[in-house]
Amino acid sequence: MQGWIVAGAWTFAVLFAVVMLGFAGYEISWKSRRLEAERARLEQLMAELTRLGAELQASADRLR
Repeated sequence: MQGWIVAGAWTFAVLFAVVMLGFAGYEISWKSRRLEAERARLEQLMAELTRLGAELQASADRLR
């Protein structure tokens, strides 16, 4: 009887660990995809800001 309890506890522990590791892997994968998308968006915004800065500098140079 005690053998079944030990085996059941180990089975539960292994299954719980597999589920938790699977969930952690999914979370890491999802967050890394989201981070890549946001990084691309920020790079696009930085390029636009750089372009606008150059345009403002050119306008300021023309006004002088």
